[in-house]
Amino acid sequence: MTAQITAGYLLGLFLGQVRGVVPAAELKALGTDLMKMPKRVSKVLENLDQATSLGSAMANAKSILFLGRNVGFPVAMEGALKLKELAYIHAEGFAAGELKHGPIALIEEGQPVIVIVPSPRDAESLQQKVISNIQEIRARGARVIAIAEEGDPTVADYAEHVIFVPQSDPMFAAILTVIPLQAFALALSTAKGLDVDQPRNLAKSVTVE
Repeated sequence: MTAQITAGYLLGLFLGQVRGVVPAAELKALGTDLMKMPKRVSKVLENLDQATSLGSAMANAKSILFLGRNVGFPVAMEGALKLKELAYIHAEGFAAGELKHGPIALIEEGQPVIVIVPSPRDAESLQQKVISNIQEIRARGARVIAIAEEGDPTVADYAEHVIFVPQSDPMFAAILTVIPLQAFALALSTAKGLDVDQPRNLAKSVTVE
């Protein structure tokens, strides 16, 4: 999946260049940042103990929700999908901006919610909006695990657990934030005694309709 996301980013940068819609200086900065991703990914992979221990501890969970904004929304959906595929439990990924339009009704005392927190350096200032979402769900009893970038000065005050990933351009954050969620799903499923290499009812390709 990481390779596919990276290929998509490269295609986007190329199209931005040939169509002349992205300034050359911005393209260079984004390209330079993307080239640093292999080392950042390695760092995340070397520091998965927290994600795996949290996953193992939640082996008896019946439902886990995921919230994300902007590039964090598809990451939330991927995190939920991995739990469905491997652990066979209810898991849903929601756009944090839609929290009050339905998902918040699912929050009850003890409900685990994993939140992908945008970078506080993001020009759109989405981080504070997600912090507000965290405050709302915690007030209703949610147990919050946050995925945030290193150096975030505020998120630790609002979540029970924070898994930090290296800083990157906010556009590329999905490459890093998805890895702890995959490790979390793997650990939870393994703790349940499930064979993660052969998920039930799944096939790598669909050959019949």
